[in-house]
Amino acid sequence: MISVKAELIDRLTATLHYLRTAKVPLPVPIPDDLPDNEFRQLITFVNRFLVEFAIFAEAMEQIAQGELNNRPITSKMAVVHSFKALQSNLKHLTWKTQQIAAGDLEQRVDFMGDFSTAFNTMAQQLKDSREQLVDLNKQLERRNQFIRETFGRYTSDDIVDVLLDLPEGLKLGGEKRQVTLLMSDLRGFTALAERLEATQVVALLNHYLSGMIEIIQKNGGTIDDIIGDAILVVFGAPVAMPDAAQRAICCGLEMQKAMQEVNEYNFQKGWPEIEMGIALHTGVAVVGNIGSTKRSKYGVIGQPVNLTARIESFTVGGQVLVSPTLIRSVNHGLILGEEVKVHGKGMPKALRCRELLGHEDYPELLLQEEKPIFTTLADPLPCYYVVLTDKHQDGQMQRATLVSISQRQAVVETASPLPRRTNIMLQLEGRNGKEESPELYAKVIQPFDELGQRYLIHFTWVPPDMQVRLHRLTDGPRGFEP
Repeated sequence: MISVKAELIDRLTATLHYLRTAKVPLPVPIPDDLPDNEFRQLITFVNRFLVEFAIFAEAMEQIAQGELNNRPITSKMAVVHSFKALQSNLKHLTWKTQQIAAGDLEQRVDFMGDFSTAFNTMAQQLKDSREQLVDLNKQLERRNQFIRETFGRYTSDDIVDVLLDLPEGLKLGGEKRQVTLLMSDLRGFTALAERLEATQVVALLNHYLSGMIEIIQKNGGTIDDIIGDAILVVFGAPVAMPDAAQRAICCGLEMQKAMQEVNEYNFQKGWPEIEMGIALHTGVAVVGNIGSTKRSKYGVIGQPVNLTARIESFTVGGQVLVSPTLIRSVNHGLILGEEVKVHGKGMPKALRCRELLGHEDYPELLLQEEKPIFTTLADPLPCYYVVLTDKHQDGQMQRATLVSISQRQAVVETASPLPRRTNIMLQLEGRNGKEESPELYAKVIQPFDELGQRYLIHFTWVPPDMQVRLHRLTDGPRGFEP
């Protein structure tokens, strides 16, 4: 049989073993009959230590679980002071971390040695990263603002949103890209502007442009430039479009169809009727940001732009001319009219363009080809004309005769040949045998007879009082269709 003392020694040994393995043992029970000697005092001391150790171990467990607001420890153990310092430091560190999380990246610690160094390095890196993020965000805002300012007024919101969503955004610099260009211009607008009040000119032009811009944006075009009454539109940049040519065709046809509504509005306002010519061309152009660091814009440059402008100069009011490259890029569905040969400087041979009347897939956009009915004048009207080059007179006034007339066209007889698509200015002869104001402007369409002395012309500008006079002439006996 084991003695009481030996059993207590075994229990003390087991208790110390538990402590060594970081476990919290129960106090050692003391028998009532154990003498009050050194052995009893040892067990009593161990039990007191176990009580304080249990409280300390519980507090450490709470800290390990992230609970820093535990109840204060009352103990005489020296380690408790270190524990309290650790607890205080952890609380302070938690507060510092919360301040950083709230955005105060100036927080630093200096009471935990290597950990303080690591913490401060982390805080500095967070600060640097935030500054970089703020800088990148400002760059992104400037980029988005640039894109919206550059395209917001001249293209649809859908295209602007696509540009904003692109990872590379709006590519700076230039690049070559196949695009389809649309150029429109009002016929005789310069002469019209000289005869109207400035406020009327601006109001007429703004109403016309508002309608055209709405149609352009609806069809996905980007307005490269507006110069007075002329509009240059690009399809396929800045956002690439596999159906750029098709969109441009629909846009041009719809713009011409909309001119009826524009002129109805002009009539209500007492303004003159206006006509528009449109050219469409597909080619490889340079697109990108053009200008200087102080002022730049996204634009398109290159030979296709010049060629589109040249084709447009051959149009008459109500007409859409398309280039051979555009016709080839669409392949099918185009409803084409007469051929128009476009000549220009640096062109080895004439460009065989065609008049666009419509598209089989869009019957609602078909342009009605009106056959003018001419009135043969019983008494031909003598007149004078001069050829215009870039809206300037090229040579002296020459005599001619107005032999027949329709609402928009006429046949003139001249002594000198007139090249096709030449712009001319006309003045009817007065009673004294000299030119009579006001001036009329027209474009030569084609020779009217085999002798080449008579030419079909299309009026591009007729002053209101002359419109009344010419209209009276068309009330006479109807003659023929050209």
